[in-house]
Amino acid sequence: MATVLLINPSMVELYSNAIVKFSVPHYYPLNLLLIASPLHEAGHKVFLLDLQWSKEPLKVVGYKVKSLKPDYVGLTFTTPLYSQALAIARVVKKVSPKTLVVAGGVHVSTLPAETLKQAEIDIVVLGEGDFTLLEIIKAKNLQDVAGIAYNQARRIIFTKQRELLAPDEIPFPQLKLINVSSYRVPHTYCRTNPVATIETSRGCPYGCVYCNKSVFGHNFRAKSAERVVYELKQLKNFGFREVHIADDGFTNDMERAAEICKLIIKARLKLLLNCTNGIRADRVSLDLLKLMKKAGFYRLSFGVESGSQHILDNIHKGLKLSQVVQAFRWCRIARLETVAFFMLGLPGETKEDIKATIRFAKLLKPDIIKLSIMMPLPGTPIFNQLKQQHRLLSLKWDDYGFYKGKPVFKHEYLTWQELRHYEKLAYRSFYLSPSYITHRLIYSIRAGNLVNDIKLALKSKFLV
Repeated sequence: MATVLLINPSMVELYSNAIVKFSVPHYYPLNLLLIASPLHEAGHKVFLLDLQWSKEPLKVVGYKVKSLKPDYVGLTFTTPLYSQALAIARVVKKVSPKTLVVAGGVHVSTLPAETLKQAEIDIVVLGEGDFTLLEIIKAKNLQDVAGIAYNQARRIIFTKQRELLAPDEIPFPQLKLINVSSYRVPHTYCRTNPVATIETSRGCPYGCVYCNKSVFGHNFRAKSAERVVYELKQLKNFGFREVHIADDGFTNDMERAAEICKLIIKARLKLLLNCTNGIRADRVSLDLLKLMKKAGFYRLSFGVESGSQHILDNIHKGLKLSQVVQAFRWCRIARLETVAFFMLGLPGETKEDIKATIRFAKLLKPDIIKLSIMMPLPGTPIFNQLKQQHRLLSLKWDDYGFYKGKPVFKHEYLTWQELRHYEKLAYRSFYLSPSYITHRLIYSIRAGNLVNDIKLALKSKFLV
């Protein structure tokens, strides 16, 4: 029996410069809870150290490792948390030299050799890692474990590629490792707490240039409607009152989405449901949206990205502006709230394109907009293109946070200062427009959130 400590790094520095950082949601680390489940079922002792909002993560890691002396540490991290993750690994090795440090996630899957150059990382997991750590623990020879890489005799050994999981084989999250009440989502992101997150599918068949497919791949793989509704029942029994769907495309298979809704209605689950991760405007219909509303969905997020058609074509979005307009109109008919995601600094974008995006945002009349400057993360087509064109300004991964505000690439037509200016301008132009203020006041009064909304607005950086 092994002792395993799963670590989720701190996000404090990552969100320190966010325009609306007080509205950042606090979710439990679903990826680590999925990994924990098969470990727990196999009889291993599994502990979770979630450092999301810790201001002294290294100190906390030191105390925890000293008390547990784990056989294995599983460490997940994204690109801008690279340095912190390495620092965590160093603390682990310093306190408990015999502990094996296993790292996974999108960044590791994209740059495994670079990660393994760090002496404190023993093994990296490539792609889906739900069962990989369990197999590492069981293995007599690491070469028998698919989907990993490790150092051996000063060279890196890559094992055979791991096959993608069949969706219904994905484990259930080990929710017993968390204290539900310690995870709170701001009212701007939800209607009630506690909030659960769920995956109902993996993989995305679309080719947007800013997206990394190194973990879940290009093929859309979906859990059965029956499995999804069973998970929702489990979450409700665990005490959750609202569920946020983390899929890249919950409605990609519209028939499956409709079947899930019908089963939810039949089961009378009465959960609040929210697609927070963005769905495609061309993968909805009015009938489906009405059914989603009846099943408990109250808000949908859409990846719009730009209000300029030629920019959408540049990023291979495969979407027409007319389809976006139609989807938002249907949502209003179905009485569903909407969130519109936009990016600035996309390939070929000019000032006029950004102005078109601002106008388009107002035309759509979403309840919420979220803007960010495009981040060319490693492993994405746009990163490779910028690198080939010698337009990357930094390869220091700490700079690659969406809210860090550091220039990491040179845009064809816009300076970084101009992009930052238009980011704030877009927020101000949308949220301070008389029509939006009127709409939001009415909504806030009805929802009982007027005081909280005023406080949030006063804390938002786009007002200064």
